[in-house]
Amino acid sequence: MKKLTLLAGACLALAAFGAQAHARLTASNPKEGEVVMQMPKSISLTFSESARITAVSIQKEQEPKQKLTAPTTAGEQISVEVPTLAAGSYTLTWRVASTDDNHIMSGELHFKVSAMKMDMPMKP
Repeated sequence: MKKLTLLAGACLALAAFGAQAHARLTASNPKEGEVVMQMPKSISLTFSESARITAVSIQKEQEPKQKLTAPTTAGEQISVEVPTLAAGSYTLTWRVASTDDNHIMSGELHFKVSAMKMDMPMKP
């Protein structure tokens, strides 16, 4: 009985380790829910481990999704070039494969581009 308990415990530990070993998004620029005044030329995604983007697209509000070119290099931090974005709410949808175990993970990043310009002088 003691050996069975040890075996079951070892199996659970391995399953928990495997579940934690997948690449998950830990940071981004812009950040989730952020309102940016000026959109950078690329979006930076940081993962918990090295990953390779297999698909990425961006969608403004209810408009059709626009496929973006996925970078070919793998890493913990990946930059995705985006076209010039007009003011509005955007969803970046991504799918990555972990370079450690090739497990596929996907997710979304939501942000807004503001119509207000920061470099405009304020009226008194």
